[in-house]
Amino acid sequence: MPPRLPFDRVATIYDATRSLAPRVLSRVVGVLVEELQGQRVLEVGVGTGRYAVPLQKSGIALVGVDISRKMVELGLAKGLRNVLFGDGAYLPFRDDSFAVATTNHMLHLVPDWREVLVELGRVTTDRYVSVIEEGYRWPIEKEYDQLVRDAGHVWKAPGLHERTLFEELPPDVVMPVGPFHETMSADAILAELDRRDYSSQWEVPEPLHRDVMRRLRDTWGGRELSRTYSMDVSFWRIPRLVSFAKSRRS
Repeated sequence: MPPRLPFDRVATIYDATRSLAPRVLSRVVGVLVEELQGQRVLEVGVGTGRYAVPLQKSGIALVGVDISRKMVELGLAKGLRNVLFGDGAYLPFRDDSFAVATTNHMLHLVPDWREVLVELGRVTTDRYVSVIEEGYRWPIEKEYDQLVRDAGHVWKAPGLHERTLFEELPPDVVMPVGPFHETMSADAILAELDRRDYSSQWEVPEPLHRDVMRRLRDTWGGRELSRTYSMDVSFWRIPRLVSFAKSRRS
């Protein structure tokens, strides 16, 4: 089984490259607070507390679990609390300890994602929720991946993206949040790619990486990009989620 992909190496830039715009985060958190109020919540892969910190500050009884000390340390500095280090496939909780469980942009990092979902089902009585973001925020990111594939470098995430779960097991309830409009300098995105801020880049050979970056700068350098998008706050009933995970075991 391939190893997990802990985010220690990008902890210091994680929030800068993955955070939602303040107005987007506020809307998403507002939906979550309304749905989760009064329930005990577990977030596996809590990281820097992108969602957990504002939820906890809004009164949600949330407990976080993560394997990355550097990510959690940054979360603690932002006010994250009730967090422990642990493995999502071996949770240190009794059965039915929580009403709701969540992961966000995490399942693709773990090859034993099936066991993680089954374990979430063991400790959770009601629902699983995930905020589904688009696969590629900007076309430059998609083009980078396509260029390295065209050159013969094939990378596959060790786990299952939450957005793929959304496609393969349609949620019981979807709450769209948006639309939102966003603009960004292409040079800022190119800088992220040049630093290899994304896990799909970590194994790209350096000569190929340099060549792809040169081509992307020639195409995109100096441009201003814009997009319109929505976020899907998606809920699954726990029995359906566990049945799906067990059916996908090899």
